[in-house]
Amino acid sequence: MTVGQDEALGAQRPSPFFYGEAVDYTTVHSWWLNDQLLWDGVFAKTADKPNVVQETGIMYVETPEGLAKRSEQELRALLERKYAYAFAAGGAGAIHWIWNTNFYMDNANESHIGALRADGTEKPEADVSYDFGAFIEATRDLFKGRELEDVAVVFPYSNDLSNRKLAFDATTKLTRVLSYELNVPFRGVSEYDLKPLLDEPAKLIILPSAHNVDDTAYAALLDIVGRTGATLLVTGPAGLDAYWRHTDRLADTLGERKPANVVREERLAVGGKRYAVSYGSRRIAQVAKEVPARAAGSGADAVVDVFYGIGRILWCPLPVELNERSEPIAALYAHALETAGYKPALEWLEGGDLPGVYGRKLSFGEGALYVFVSEYAYDTPVRVKDASTGATYSFLLERERSVLFAVDREGRLTAVYRPGETTVETDIGA
Repeated sequence: MTVGQDEALGAQRPSPFFYGEAVDYTTVHSWWLNDQLLWDGVFAKTADKPNVVQETGIMYVETPEGLAKRSEQELRALLERKYAYAFAAGGAGAIHWIWNTNFYMDNANESHIGALRADGTEKPEADVSYDFGAFIEATRDLFKGRELEDVAVVFPYSNDLSNRKLAFDATTKLTRVLSYELNVPFRGVSEYDLKPLLDEPAKLIILPSAHNVDDTAYAALLDIVGRTGATLLVTGPAGLDAYWRHTDRLADTLGERKPANVVREERLAVGGKRYAVSYGSRRIAQVAKEVPARAAGSGADAVVDVFYGIGRILWCPLPVELNERSEPIAALYAHALETAGYKPALEWLEGGDLPGVYGRKLSFGEGALYVFVSEYAYDTPVRVKDASTGATYSFLLERERSVLFAVDREGRLTAVYRPGETTVETDIGA
């Protein structure tokens, strides 16, 4: 049993994190949020149930003169990315909506959706289902015993359900910086159900620009940090309860603090460097920070680093995910990853510095799945090295396309998505 679940998660509709225990598998439908396809999957995947991108396709977009804005080749590439991201987020697959175009629909958007044209001939996007079907059939025995990510992100539902929703902006910005700029995969957990972090501890837990957080949830999160040895990165105010009331939460650990408004241009000190943090447009009216209750300004807000039980807390007074610059976010995350002792599964030898190139390794008991997706304007060579086997993999990632391949425990190739079009060169080493 499952339920239909359109995208947007907690912002408009019930999230799988709420109903997961009542169904056999959870779902998400990815349609309009084409810039947030990875986010869609990560925050729909519960710890104990499969998640299927149960319905996905491409909404019809017109040019001003009423013609199709996207070519059929672009539609195919976009659908392929949606399939690839479904697996990259730890999901159980994707289903194309819909196979036969319903040309009787009196809606220009709906009447264009489908793998088959009105005359029954196949669009290029039909190949996506064929090609993924063949690839998953060849790798069907791989998907057992998946190793969970060492980085976890708490989705701040108290904020998302409040009268000032910042959670979507904070978590989508986090996803872009962490997964694309730093090439770090992560898993999502709910503020209201943190038990997965006890069952499968993470090295780094991030609570991104949440502002208001439930007291019980915060206590549970701190208990997990103290018991598991995780590093917790908190950005923005740490003392606001679920109803936006300032409390003395963590005063014994972080010191006494008071709320303050951000200004257009702030500054953050991280790892001996200072970064500009900018709150443009309406942000200065929406977000806040915390400052020491009795300390004078020092020219920059500094990251506080304290031990908590056998774990550690890093607190950034500024809600950096809600600022318009990526540099301070990336610097802060890199500092937190180093502090937590995070070790990447892949070493990027070529292509890893391009924010339009996504890639990761999913480890299973008998091998691994590699997923690479281009949101980049040009074909680009990619070369990565597996940290556990020492094997290197090289291939050309075409613009807007996806490359997936599977390997055994020694790193030897067992299957390649689109083998007639994609060549993956391997060097297993001695």
